[in-house]
Amino acid sequence: MPGSSPISIAFGKAVKQERLSKGLTQDELADQCGVDRTYISRIERGLKNPTLSVIWDIATYLKISLVELTALTMQKMPVDQTVFPENQDKSDLIED
Repeated sequence: MPGSSPISIAFGKAVKQERLSKGLTQDELADQCGVDRTYISRIERGLKNPTLSVIWDIATYLKISLVELTALTMQKMPVDQTVFPENQDKSDLIED
């Protein structure tokens, strides 16, 4: 998908997997989240980056926590795109 970031694609796959595992349609999820079905479709294809409040609504309706949704997203990330703490450049850290 040209122009889609790996995290957007992984998040979309995670949402779709959870939605299907719950037996929900895109219409049902969209209605509960207060968005259009095409927006859910674009999220699932990695073409849209939802706001935190939409992510919260998605997780809430799917009956999973944000932590679980994030973990599922990370499992779907390409290995070379995943940031592991031990590989993080210490200069990127902000200190108080």
